[in-house]
Amino acid sequence: MQPVPVLHDSSRLLRLPAFAVCLVVLLALPAGSAAASPAAASAARLSPGGCGNVDYAREGFGAGGDPSTPPNPDGPTVVGIGIFVTQLRSIDAVRQQYSFIGHLRAVWCDPRLAFDPNEFGAPEKVYIGEDALRARSDVWLPGGFPANRAGSFSTTERVFRVAPDGTVYNNLNLDVELHAGFDLRGFPFDRQQLQLVIESFRWTADEMKMVPDPSTSGFATDFSLQEWIVEGVSSEASTVESASSGNLHSRFVFSIDVARRPGFYLWKVMLPILIIVALSWSVFWMTDERLPGRSRITATGVLTVVAYQFVIADGLPKIAYLTLLDAMVLISFSLLSITVLQSMLVARYFDRDPARAKQIDRTSRWVFPLVYALMLAGCALVWD
Repeated sequence: MQPVPVLHDSSRLLRLPAFAVCLVVLLALPAGSAAASPAAASAARLSPGGCGNVDYAREGFGAGGDPSTPPNPDGPTVVGIGIFVTQLRSIDAVRQQYSFIGHLRAVWCDPRLAFDPNEFGAPEKVYIGEDALRARSDVWLPGGFPANRAGSFSTTERVFRVAPDGTVYNNLNLDVELHAGFDLRGFPFDRQQLQLVIESFRWTADEMKMVPDPSTSGFATDFSLQEWIVEGVSSEASTVESASSGNLHSRFVFSIDVARRPGFYLWKVMLPILIIVALSWSVFWMTDERLPGRSRITATGVLTVVAYQFVIADGLPKIAYLTLLDAMVLISFSLLSITVLQSMLVARYFDRDPARAKQIDRTSRWVFPLVYALMLAGCALVWD
């Protein structure tokens, strides 16, 4: 076997001009020779559902196909869904509703809509407003709707774009009132998950599949809610069975994680109740006072806590379980009631055994605060 000849330095030098010529030729190729503009191709690669991410064949499928049928004849058409929250309004735990305002973008691949950008004279087809409505009427659409809609629903600022490779971008603004299931056990330190559920019973799961598009999902940071903080968003896709037909359909769930600002309830409700309970303990230093005088102070505290309970009930739905604030009110009410019993016991011993009556009051001065603190701490751990 002959050894492989080793190239001399002069041979390496001769290869450099050839490499440089090839590089220049590649860089000099016209941008129009590609099937799509760089921006459109980049978007197609980033967005699930774009033609850069689907694997079904496109040859011979563009011309003469029925535009009302799903683009993929061999399986489900993948539709990437991205939702961006611009504002939340009227988060109402009593009505179990909230108002959502935001952008929705759906992306899918329809090779039947592919075109030559050089012949068309633009890198992509863009339709806005009424033109978008007319363009949408001539092509296949996913046909999704908000399944948890609870009130008004409107779409504005429609933008319909088609890339040269057939990637379709359907953009619109949503303003819709939605149903939300609230879990208020941790109220007023609760966190809720507000959902926008999109379903499409027009197409089965074998014909259309919705998938999350993280590249266009998120929430604006320039809006604020008086009672809530937006902590983050997430999305997931699944299949659901239709109750009427029994067929499986695609479902997309966009979740918004919000946390309640507890400041109002801390300063307006919880702190006053704590002060009222603490003031009722002043009777432990009134051993010489008769039962009517001691009872008036404790009874005033009991009535005040009951009044606060009615105030809290106005801001919550008629739920069957206890919230953290309910537990605190009940503990405070119970301890105030026990304070009345303690005053009756001291009054009973005052005439027969004054020393014992004073001892009960002295013991109560630290037992009642300790028991109150332990019970509140236990509630916080249980309801966390």
